[in-house]
Amino acid sequence: MSFLFIPMVFPPSFLTDQLCLADMAADGGDIWVAYSGGLDSRVLLQLALEAGLNAEGRLKAVHIDHGLQADAEGWVHHCRSVCDRLGIALQVHRVVVGSGDSLENQARIARYRVFESLLGEGDLLLQGHHADDQAETLLLRLMRGSGARGLASIPQARSLGRGCLFRPLLGHTRQQLERYAADSGLSWIEDPTNADTVYDRNFLRAQVLPALKQRWPAAAMSIGRSARHSADALKLCEELAAIDLQCCQRADGGLSVESLAELSNHRRNNLLRYWLHMLAGVLADAARLQRLWVEVALAQADAQPAMQFGVFWLRRFESELYLLPEQPMLDTEQIWNWVVESRRELQLPGGRLRAELRIGQGLALPESGLFRVGHRRGGERIRLPGRNGSQSLKKLLQQSRIAPWRRQQLPLLYDQERLVAVADLWIAEGCLAGPEQPGVELDWTPLDASAAKPSDNDF
Repeated sequence: MSFLFIPMVFPPSFLTDQLCLADMAADGGDIWVAYSGGLDSRVLLQLALEAGLNAEGRLKAVHIDHGLQADAEGWVHHCRSVCDRLGIALQVHRVVVGSGDSLENQARIARYRVFESLLGEGDLLLQGHHADDQAETLLLRLMRGSGARGLASIPQARSLGRGCLFRPLLGHTRQQLERYAADSGLSWIEDPTNADTVYDRNFLRAQVLPALKQRWPAAAMSIGRSARHSADALKLCEELAAIDLQCCQRADGGLSVESLAELSNHRRNNLLRYWLHMLAGVLADAARLQRLWVEVALAQADAQPAMQFGVFWLRRFESELYLLPEQPMLDTEQIWNWVVESRRELQLPGGRLRAELRIGQGLALPESGLFRVGHRRGGERIRLPGRNGSQSLKKLLQQSRIAPWRRQQLPLLYDQERLVAVADLWIAEGCLAGPEQPGVELDWTPLDASAAKPSDNDF
């Protein structure tokens, strides 16, 4: 009698093998499993146990209660019961899902905030997305007309907060997970809303993917390969954009319109798309990029064009493009009393002002030790060393070619009623510290677009 050998879907070493292949560190930090109570996360929890990842209690589970299920408490009870039986510590976090765009997206935003808050340096979060999830996501992105970034769909690994996120099951189908769960005697919760085909993803899961699999049994795996090809293409686009950015970006963070104009349309759009996403997590389609170029970059020289991208604004000043967060409303009447010797940093609506105490250098410290700090009201004048008479601050700022939106943010420092310094730009005549006199060196950091982590395309 002969026997047909059927390899195990998931051998005990599966998870550690996957971590090694992905070059993911699995030693040192905590290992979290995002445990919803459903099939995929229950399988993942079991695989983590079989791989011995619970050594020294490092394996933990986190359950997010979005408050959207009628039996949410029942789900929490089920997850606690499973984790207690397996000897795995479970944290339950209840979140409030805000209003705005789709409920699904708001729930995702809420739970990822929790995940980011949990992960410490070197920690790892495991999620149970599988090949069918990947196929559904790519099909949804196709229906939206997405480009390479969208079609890359769900990444297997990425940074998250201070740690990393890893999805080891992306190369396996739901059918394989079901087989493993049945063989292992696992129990899980079925989400009743999965049957509601009013939701696009459920429609694809219930009607489209089964039809595709009937014709092409390996459809989910084939679609997954297309997602990986798109991810590879995206990496190449980003590498090229990073090269072009070095040539086009100026010291103050702006992009040179002249340098951008030397690139081909495709290459320029690739750079602008990369820049917007890198700084603000913005995904700009071809139509918006065309408007950006024509209406902002190529506007008349004396214009001050702007275009909004979420909570950011793209602006042009002279021949450079800048991406800036929404500028705060400034109260020109407000005054901050700043005692530098007891407080070296002053946070203002338009940025951060820092001071370092020096002897014989920088701005002379007033006898009182107190600076009064405010913003421009109009009509300010300052006398600079080596110049005859005082100069209009407005004219000085224009001559220095400082962008209009940055002029209002600049902090003005007063000793009593006398203007003694403008941010870290100018110190008034007679206000420099003498050889043995205590002084301060100022450093002004305006509120600009910082390298905000991209949203990773909803995942």
